[in-house]
Amino acid sequence: MRLPFLVALLTLSPMAVAVAQMPTGQSPMQMPAGHPPIGQNVPSGPTHTGTVLETIPASSYVYIHVNGDAGDQWLAAPAVDLKKGTAIRWAEGMLMANYHSKTLDRTFEKVYFIGGVEVVAAK
Repeated sequence: MRLPFLVALLTLSPMAVAVAQMPTGQSPMQMPAGHPPIGQNVPSGPTHTGTVLETIPASSYVYIHVNGDAGDQWLAAPAVDLKKGTAIRWAEGMLMANYHSKTLDRTFEKVYFIGGVEVVAAK
């Protein structure tokens, strides 16, 4: 009967020490002052702007055909509901040439995979 208690005590002791050494002025889940938001699809870094021409939902992604500062192009982003004519902005993404989407059974000559879009103006 003592052995399980001793094992539990030895296992939990390092956790108790770690918790006791945590700073008390700040909870462990708070971000430092000035830290950018986490979990939001706000573009960071150099951005592009454009107008949505069409969207194609595909599982947890959406393919977005835009006419923007770099001409007509396709973007792949985490799923978001966008209407034709909506003005958006996005950060630089990773270019994939001749990308074949198995979900859509379609090949895109060029598609930029991006972390998200921000609506600038809705139509």
